[in-house]
Amino acid sequence: MKHPMGTFALQLMAATLLMGTVTACQPNEKRLTVVDPKTHQNGQQQPAQTGGKPAEAKRQLTVVDAQPQSPGREVRVVRMHAIEDSSIQSWISEDEVKVEKTRLVKSGTATEEPQYAYEVSIVNLVTGQTREPAGEEGQQMDGYMLVKEFPSPDGRYRFIQKWKNKYTADNFVENRQTGEILHIPGENYLELGGWLNEETYILAAGSMEGRGEIRQISAADGKVTLLMLDDPDIDVFIHFGVSHGRIYYTDNYNVLKVFDPGQSKPVSLIRDVWEFQISPDSRYIAVSTVTQSGVFQGSELLIYDSAGSLQGTLIGKGDVISYVTWSPDSTKLAFDVYSENKPGMNGVYIFDTGSGQVSPLAPYYASVDPPPHAIYPLSWSPSGQRLGITVDDPKSLLVTQVIDFK
Repeated sequence: MKHPMGTFALQLMAATLLMGTVTACQPNEKRLTVVDPKTHQNGQQQPAQTGGKPAEAKRQLTVVDAQPQSPGREVRVVRMHAIEDSSIQSWISEDEVKVEKTRLVKSGTATEEPQYAYEVSIVNLVTGQTREPAGEEGQQMDGYMLVKEFPSPDGRYRFIQKWKNKYTADNFVENRQTGEILHIPGENYLELGGWLNEETYILAAGSMEGRGEIRQISAADGKVTLLMLDDPDIDVFIHFGVSHGRIYYTDNYNVLKVFDPGQSKPVSLIRDVWEFQISPDSRYIAVSTVTQSGVFQGSELLIYDSAGSLQGTLIGKGDVISYVTWSPDSTKLAFDVYSENKPGMNGVYIFDTGSGQVSPLAPYYASVDPPPHAIYPLSWSPSGQRLGITVDDPKSLLVTQVIDFK
C-alpha cells in the first residue's frame, strides 16, 4: 500500500490530461446537453446534440460565509476531531471510525524511497480511546491484500470483494441474517458496481481486453445473469453507478448514459461529464463537468434529476473538483475544489439540498491559506452528521479531521 503523499498532485495531473483529451475529441461549441425527459421515459435513444449551443439555465454561485455558529446557517459545525498520522478508512458506527495509522520507518534518500509502516485501528470520537479491530471490523484478509464490503439498501445482504492483488478479485455475497456466504464465479478486474434493488447487485467486472461483462447477481442464490449493452462508444468503464433499477455510466466521449436491465440501448443524459455521483435516494445526480470554450477553463459542479434535467444553480467552480460524496440521507453533498487562483474556491465545501447553500469548511479543518486539499475520498458517518477529511499535514505527515455538524 503506497503512502498517500502526492496523491492530489497525481490526481490533478490525470484530470488535466483527461480534460485535454475531451477537448480534443469534441467540438468547442458543445456544452452540457440535457435529454428530453419524455424521451428518456419511453426508452428511446436520443442522439447527443451535434451543433449549436444548448439553452442553459442561468447559474449563480452562492457561498455562505463560514463563521462559527453563524445564525441561520443550514450547515453548522459544532466540533472538530483531529486524528494525527491517520487516513480515514470507514465508519464502524456513528461514534467510531476506522483509520490507518502511518509511521515513517526510514527516511528517503537520493536513490531510495522513504519506507512507511501502516497499522489499522479504531478511534472512538467521544472518548478519544483507540482499539484494535475485532472480528468483522478487522475484515480478515485470509491471504487477500484488500477486502471491500457493500451492504444492500435494507442491510440484509453484503456484496464482498476480496482482492488477490492489484488487478483481480474474488466476489462473494453474504446473507447477514443466516451468515451464509456464496462465492460468485467469474474473474473481476474492477471495483465498479452497486445495488440495483434490495436483492440484486450489478457488477462491471472489467477485463484485460475490452470493457468486460456486466453481471447481474442475485443475492438470494448467487445466480449470475449477463446484461447486454449495445453501445459502440464505450471501450472501458471509468465511471459507473447503479441506483433504483437503473445503470449509469460515461462513454468514451464523456456523455453520461443510462439503461435498464433488459434494455440494451442506452439513453444519453448529459454531455461533458468528468465524474458523477448518484444520491442514495436516487433523486439527484451530482455532475462535475469539463468547462470548454476553446481552451480548458476548469470544472463546474451541477445537480441534475434522474432524467437529466438541470436543477437550480451552479454548486461549485474551480480548476479541479474531486471527491464528490453524498451524505447517506441525500441532504448534503461534500466536495473538494482546487483553484490555482487564490480568490477562487479552494478546499472542502458542503452543499445543503434543503437550503441550496454552499458552505466552506476550510475555517474548521485548515490553519493555512490556501487550505489543504483532501487526499482521500471524503467520508460521511452513518447519520450524515459527521464528515471525515484526510489532508496532508506538515507536523504529522497527514491528519484526518472529523467535523461534527448540528
